[in-house]
Amino acid sequence: MSPINTVAEVFDAIQAAKAGATDLHTNFFPVQTKLQDWIDHGELLGEPRAGVAFFLRKDRDFWHLYFCAANRPALQQELAGLSCLKTEPIVTDLVGNETVLNGWLPTFVATGFRRHLQLQRLARPAQPGRVTAGSPVVPAEKADAPGVLALIENFFDRFGEQIPGLREIEAAIENRQVLVMRCDGALAGLLFFETQGVASTVRFWVVAEKFRARHVGSALMQYYFQTHGAVRRFTLWVNANNENAIAKYRHYGYAPDGLVDHVLANHLIRQ
Repeated sequence: MSPINTVAEVFDAIQAAKAGATDLHTNFFPVQTKLQDWIDHGELLGEPRAGVAFFLRKDRDFWHLYFCAANRPALQQELAGLSCLKTEPIVTDLVGNETVLNGWLPTFVATGFRRHLQLQRLARPAQPGRVTAGSPVVPAEKADAPGVLALIENFFDRFGEQIPGLREIEAAIENRQVLVMRCDGALAGLLFFETQGVASTVRFWVVAEKFRARHVGSALMQYYFQTHGAVRRFTLWVNANNENAIAKYRHYGYAPDGLVDHVLANHLIRQ
């Protein structure tokens, strides 16, 4: 694969793959600002092929594989010819409803991928609320970025749950998309979210173990809802095997919406 130099290259490759598509499937939903950041830091590679556009994004010591495929036969043929699958540690995502994904999964298994993790999307409709005066929850500050990263890395799967790098966390803090709560002078918990228009997604919600009996998580979640009165739909992705987390999200009104994400890893990803 070759380095991507412009955002236009990405969208041109995607449009070429979509042309004449008979069974389109993709796991790539690029946001222009993130694309530009990846390009600026030399983290995005691409390779257009017949009926398929492939992209690789560097993440620490491994790569994320993205694709836009016109149909399954084209994906199966071109995927088998990607030499990087034999030489680089790579994960990829299959996103959709279970019925659709069952048809695409054998294509990836045939090229050496295995199941690593399954994520489930939960959704919650808007509910009226008001900000509670004197909340201990505050937007994170730039100095919090290393602690935010450490807390996320301690509790989430680095291969399967799209853990951000320090640069992305600093940008999110600057955009006031990270809420924190401190106890005894320490970072007790955080809620990292992304809001676009009337939709908002919780990316990470976590409380340090020593503070889990002090209602930190509930304070964070309630403040998040109360300060997003214009949002009409809340979503998040959660490890489908994490029954404790799912139960907590259900408590706040979240429920499965039918979308799942099979995170697949090649043989060079070590558990």
